[in-house]
Amino acid sequence: MTFFATSSDRPRQDSDHRFKTVDYTSNVLQLFIESLDRQPPGQVLDLGPVCQENIRFFAERVKRLYVCDMFIRLERCLGKGNPVDRIWHELDYPPESFDGILIWELADRLDDDEVRALVKLCYIMLKPGGMAVVLVLGEQAARLGVNSFVIGQDFKVGLRSQPHLRLPIRGRQNRDVLAMMTPLKPAKSFICRLGFMEFLFTRD
Repeated sequence: MTFFATSSDRPRQDSDHRFKTVDYTSNVLQLFIESLDRQPPGQVLDLGPVCQENIRFFAERVKRLYVCDMFIRLERCLGKGNPVDRIWHELDYPPESFDGILIWELADRLDDDEVRALVKLCYIMLKPGGMAVVLVLGEQAARLGVNSFVIGQDFKVGLRSQPHLRLPIRGRQNRDVLAMMTPLKPAKSFICRLGFMEFLFTRD
């Protein structure tokens, strides 16, 4: 777990700005931030991959940003042949801790039972009314391998390759995503021009 509370805690700028695709505008991220802006400064959990630009982006907008890179933990777990449920203890945050959770494409790297376990944890960690950002890669984007989603100005997001991470991809359809995210409720979904889907879920 990594925790950044103030601007002085943030890492220096990442020198690698190479993206595998052009940027796209994230509608879900904009809605996510607008929701956070309508309430007192709160807490957000980012499940990775770790990206310094994103740390700076959220550290300027929330009271506390927590980063727990579940992608690298998943890669190590699978590499050792261990069951995925061994990594869930990393998410041992108190109930109702977060106003928002950035799941990114982590759910699309897990099987159905593993996703349900993750969603259950996220539901517990989210405050009532809290929101979760979920991405599902389409066929075109899935060929790029594992990427971090780097947030820029005006909610522009670029994909940065993470070649050290070798993880499976499920490539689920819209209805499958909605079903596996229960008990979180779907708020909005968008199909991006890069061929993947963005979802915003909320806790009731």
